Amino acid sequence: MTTESDPSAAEPKPWTVKTSRDVIRDRWVKLRADDCLTAEDVEVAPFYVLEYPDWVHVVALDDEDHIILVEQYRHAFGGITLEVPAGAIDKEDPSPLAAAARELEEETGYVAERWRSFGKHSPNPATHTNFCHTVLAQGVRLSGKKLNDPAEQIKVVRVPVQEAVRLAANGTMTNAMQIASLALALTAIGKWSL
Repeated sequence: MTTESDPSAAEPKPWTVKTSRDVIRDRWVKLRADDCLTAEDVEVAPFYVLEYPDWVHVVALDDEDHIILVEQYRHAFGGITLEVPAGAIDKEDPSPLAAAARELEEETGYVAERWRSFGKHSPNPATHTNFCHTVLAQGVRLSGKKLNDPAEQIKVVRVPVQEAVRLAANGTMTNAMQIASLALALTAIGKWSL
């Protein structure tokens, strides 16, 4: 990587954590407050850090060039969102691919013939400790085993791939991390074009 930089600028260095305390610890989220010192001895206290489990996003395509999306209510957003199937990677999941397969079937009732991982990326390196894994599922078909979770009312939506790209570009899909996963997976197989 070639970069131009200010020769007078100091190299970035990690902070030192003086103390750390739990603010919230439950099954969904862990929030901690770190009292930190920068390399220049500037105190940053408290600095809040969110500890989530890793997440997985599933970009699921059938053999007719349609993508499987889900609509569901998102409380913080205050409305219905259109998303790729996604969820937390559970401790019981042996891998991100296994979590992707579980989430896809639980949320949509679909299973896939072929899987491809695109690695992991940080949702927000400033405040989050977790990673988001992007997985492409191809050759998806209905299995009939959709999970009925009373906390999740999910409507499955099947749309042509180019329609999904349009919905991501025009703001109908609102989750920025999922749009990035969608773009990453579809670009890799030559199907992302605006």
